[in-house]
Amino acid sequence: MKFKSITLLALAAVLFVACGGKDNPITPSISISGNRTLSVPAEGATETVSFTSSLSWVASADVSWIHLSKTSGTGGSATVELTIDQNYEKERSGNVTIIVSGSSFSATVAVNQAGVENIDPDDPPVVEGDPVLSVDFTKGLGDFEVQDKEQGGFPGAIWGTNANHPEYGAVAQAYVSATASRYKTESWLVSPRINLKGHDQLYLRFREALNYCNGETVTNFISVKISADKGQTWDNLTIPKLPSGSSFEFSSSGDIDLKAYKDKVIQLAFVYKSTTKTTPTWEITEVLITKDQEVITKDDLGDEYTGVPAWMELPEVKEGAAYYIHTAPINQVNYRNYSFVYDADALVASWVAYPLCDLYTKKTVSRSESWLQDPFVPVQADITAGGSYGFSSNGYDRGHQIASADRLASSVMNQQTFYWTNVTPQLSNFNQNIWEKLEEQVREWSKSSNGTDTLYVVTGCIVSEGSKKVSDHNGKQVSVPDAYYKALLRVSKGSYLGAGFYMEHKNYSDKKFENYSCSLKELEEKTGMNFFVNLPAETAATVKAAKPADNAFWKRSVAD
Repeated sequence: MKFKSITLLALAAVLFVACGGKDNPITPSISISGNRTLSVPAEGATETVSFTSSLSWVASADVSWIHLSKTSGTGGSATVELTIDQNYEKERSGNVTIIVSGSSFSATVAVNQAGVENIDPDDPPVVEGDPVLSVDFTKGLGDFEVQDKEQGGFPGAIWGTNANHPEYGAVAQAYVSATASRYKTESWLVSPRINLKGHDQLYLRFREALNYCNGETVTNFISVKISADKGQTWDNLTIPKLPSGSSFEFSSSGDIDLKAYKDKVIQLAFVYKSTTKTTPTWEITEVLITKDQEVITKDDLGDEYTGVPAWMELPEVKEGAAYYIHTAPINQVNYRNYSFVYDADALVASWVAYPLCDLYTKKTVSRSESWLQDPFVPVQADITAGGSYGFSSNGYDRGHQIASADRLASSVMNQQTFYWTNVTPQLSNFNQNIWEKLEEQVREWSKSSNGTDTLYVVTGCIVSEGSKKVSDHNGKQVSVPDAYYKALLRVSKGSYLGAGFYMEHKNYSDKKFENYSCSLKELEEKTGMNFFVNLPAETAATVKAAKPADNAFWKRSVAD
């Protein structure tokens, strides 16, 4: 807080020096009205310095905590305001010097500012800029300290980093895979002391992922604490956006308001707990303390989107639709994985949209096979890791909408295809025959070796009030789709080519998916959808009207 201080007028103190010479009749002079020594409280102040100069002048301060309203002027009477910052340290002094232009003559005002009493010599320095704290755990734990409160027999430190996967950040886990052993532990990852003085409003947020909670309450295993007395007492902070506990997909904690700790020196602790039954893995990549609140836009990666991007693969997203996007890293660069609209009544995704090209399909990892809850969707088939739909007795597979083989470029990307929201109950004969053959052919069409830059895909299903229902692992009723479709848009050297496929969900005696091709316009009429809304207006009608059977590119190249 700054306080206005009134300048006291006193007898003028004059510096008078003659330059001499008949060609320079104006004698350089400067006189300061008022105190030449200013005493300022620790809270800061605004002081006024008034003076008269016979010639033009320049002014400067020799310390960064004194700010001048102006630094130069012409001859005559002048006033300069001095704004003195709040002082969080011991008492300090600085000088403001006014120099008569073209001469070596000057006048000085000394500024003495009081300090804060009982300064702790161990306090870290005040951070004047923003952010106050920025930690990237993908580069190591830095100055954070691991404090294992309860080891429980676990070998080694519970918090650490993964040398093979630094992108996981700070990792806490108490499970030894070699022996399938779980340990009861409590481990704190404690920050160095952080000086919050000088900032009116600050927020804490961090990016995290949490998996293997086995359906138990997330807050049984993770918490964030804060101390303002060198760790003597710790307060719990509320995490606004808790992770799902069943996914390695990173999400934001949301903003934690630190207003109650204004002008304090604090420490943070990320507290991990486990039991002999449940040993989650908690990963944190970055921690920020900043004055800026989090803003999620359609261009952000890694979070649930609140807007609809202008990506080429997207169909029309109708108002009120539950629309989500998953993103994932490939070689530590984050890419969009797929978008979808979720039907919470049917417990299936109405459609899934995604780009397909060599970047995504190049095989660098194996198929996950680990079915998980989707961290974004609150209403879903509530299956814990290792559970199943229980469809096999009814002759149904767990059918992907975006295929696992479409996403083999990274383990996280592939894992996201095994979210329950990407699954529908599919007849085995359908899933493993004609539909699988179409999926293989779509990947073939997407290859750059076939001249394709990118193939944009929408895969969807049709459900109705009369759709059959089957039970998931926990007895929830999941709709069995009446039909499935794929909408394709090929981009090659700036030209567009479209195709559609629509199949009733039934058993087929052959794999000839080409018998079920149609134009995008026809597919829109069958599904009530509006595909590829970001196509250039001048070409959209032509692309959508073209029949794939009339174009040589869409001829099959995958043998039965």
